[in-house]
Amino acid sequence: MKVKNVSIPIDIIIELLKKLNEEAKQEIFEKVFLLEEDTTPLTIEEKREIEKAEKELKDGETISWPFGR
Repeated sequence: MKVKNVSIPIDIIIELLKKLNEEAKQEIFEKVFLLEEDTTPLTIEEKREIEKAEKELKDGETISWPFGR
């Protein structure tokens, strides 16, 4: 597949995404990001990172994405 890089200000992308229905958002996501299933067990470092992220979420230390609902 041919790859092209395009620079677009993030604010424009966010405004466009807010106007799309969930099905359209899902289609864009699937086309933009190559999704692959990884069934290998997590490493110790990966488990630590997940635990750290879960603690940050619980403690309210996360930042909300501006996509909103």
